[in-house]
Amino acid sequence: MEKQIRPLLEAAVKDKRVPGIGAFLVDSQGNFLLKEACGTNNIDDPDATSFTADTTIWLYSCSKIFTTIAALQLVGQGKLSLSDPVEKYVPRISKIQVLEGFSQSDSVATDQPILRAPKSKPTILHLLTHTAGFSYDFFNVPTLRWRRSTGRPSGKYNDSGAWEEFETPLMADPGTKYVYGVNTDWLGAVVQQITGMPLPEYVDKAILKPLGMEETSSHLREGKERLAIHLNLEGKLSAHPEMVPTETPELWGGGAFLYSTMNDLAKLLSTLLNAGTSPVTGQSILKPETVKDYLFTDHLPPDVDKSLLGVIRSSIPAASHDGSFFPSLPPSSRGWSCGLLLNHEDLPRGRKRGSGGWAGLANLYYWIDPASNIAGMVCTGMLPFFDPVVVKLFDQLERLAYGHELAGPADDRLGNIALFL
Repeated sequence: MEKQIRPLLEAAVKDKRVPGIGAFLVDSQGNFLLKEACGTNNIDDPDATSFTADTTIWLYSCSKIFTTIAALQLVGQGKLSLSDPVEKYVPRISKIQVLEGFSQSDSVATDQPILRAPKSKPTILHLLTHTAGFSYDFFNVPTLRWRRSTGRPSGKYNDSGAWEEFETPLMADPGTKYVYGVNTDWLGAVVQQITGMPLPEYVDKAILKPLGMEETSSHLREGKERLAIHLNLEGKLSAHPEMVPTETPELWGGGAFLYSTMNDLAKLLSTLLNAGTSPVTGQSILKPETVKDYLFTDHLPPDVDKSLLGVIRSSIPAASHDGSFFPSLPPSSRGWSCGLLLNHEDLPRGRKRGSGGWAGLANLYYWIDPASNIAGMVCTGMLPFFDPVVVKLFDQLERLAYGHELAGPADDRLGNIALFL
């Protein structure tokens, strides 16, 4: 497989379509079935170091699975219930209202939002399944319009880490619709309140150290090589090493707070394949039944609106393209567990039914397939999300993992993972 995937990665680097990029496949015993990395950590610096499996990368929403695991640990300890109202732990969420629209105005500066009280209270399960009603401004036009009407800069949730950045209005009543957003950030606040520890401190103690993930942290470590975030605007890549989340936030939101490496991420994925026990350290972070019943079981009720499940609608082109996960599957064959996007049918050229996966905004994508004992991931650090080159590389990796032929150069279909709308 290395002889097939390596030239594809190198071609993307040579054509300056990506800066540094890596891909790996791992099994439940922690064995790498494939591991390749190439490119540079800063495309604008001729003296920059090379991207490797030990290079530090900002995980963006690949941080969410760690916060989810932390919450599920507390459920297993009897300290948290999925039916608990979030306000039991974070009272300030009770003031969040539903956005119904805006009054007529001539400019964004004079927009007046029309808000009402929600008809239900958000619960822990709603946060875990992204049915609390929260969105992101870069995926939702009304949220973007609201933030601009209040003078907030767009897409700056983690730049300051202020509470106000996450106190955006709901796009639907809690429990009625899947809407991807800052739900996991609020979940991080719940974990922090229950444990009495800053979220990164608890995650380090209860997840990272047991798995031997020594290179994963909420802080950049001095002397460690880091892949700068790159922007691809009008077909030209540029490095922006200044793009980092604050390390002194008011709120440690659980949605995008971690840095890691390919080698460390493989330890997490192999642990989840191994029913919650690390094949390297032998320590468990979740019980097998918790992994099965919460991470690989659909928790979306039948009456929830799933029209946006697996669908990305961009409202800020510099942050994301439009796209869809699992374009070959109808909405009824997609699901969401307490942290992962699920496919209820085998994908045509890849993972089997019952697999889970997700992604990070800077074009990081992963899947975990317990039935086939394989997990895979592509890692880079560039915006916008759903970059066509990276998405196709991820699709090629998945094809290889399951013994399928690679898509040819004239094949513009993006297969199992995403289809531009």
